[in-house]
Amino acid sequence: MHRAVSFASFASILVGLALAPSPASASPDKAEPAPELAKLREELAAQRAINLQRFHAYRVARVYPHNLYAEGKKNVWTDPDGHLCAVATMMEKGGQHDLVVRTAEEQNFVRIADLTSGPLVDWVLLSGLTQEEVVMIQQPTQADIEMWEAQERAEKRRLARKLRREDNRLAANYIAIEGALKRPVMADAGLDLAAARLAARPDLVRVLHARTAELAEQKAAATAAKKKTKQAKRG
Repeated sequence: MHRAVSFASFASILVGLALAPSPASASPDKAEPAPELAKLREELAAQRAINLQRFHAYRVARVYPHNLYAEGKKNVWTDPDGHLCAVATMMEKGGQHDLVVRTAEEQNFVRIADLTSGPLVDWVLLSGLTQEEVVMIQQPTQADIEMWEAQERAEKRRLARKLRREDNRLAANYIAIEGALKRPVMADAGLDLAAARLAARPDLVRVLHARTAELAEQKAAATAAKKKTKQAKRG
């Protein structure tokens, strides 16, 4: 049986974070005043909801990367079969294909927990999730090089069973993580912290405002299309 990580262990990560700003919030652009946090929080909440939907779809699809590179657990951005990790998948679904490919080529074993700046940190700041929450989502995967290299049919079946067990372990962890991230107390704490960090980056604030406007246009277009379809059916 796979042990799911408790909600309490996830929620405790956010305790006290507001007392010490993350290094990921360092800003190269301090000329503009910080925007109103309430507005940032509202826009980040929309991005958070979208990314949690993408994470949910990823968890349910159960197409996870496997560590076929080195013994022990390793964060794998993408494996030889092209399977992306959860974070890479959320980025890919958000239109960041070039960044996903570049990361796979240049730092396939990147750990979000180790980053303090750069395009991946910028994505985190705009995601509606905190860096700590994204670290939770970026689960490492266990290697089994010996069985991977085995060519005999029995070894292949045994490898398949082991990979299924590893998928089950990851799925159990993802269920716990998804549930924790949807808890109001954690969402509120996460959004407060995410908004405070993003406020220090006016350059990224402008990007978030543009994304929010684009989402509003897409929703308006979808509503208009549905209304037109209904009218056509009545006619």
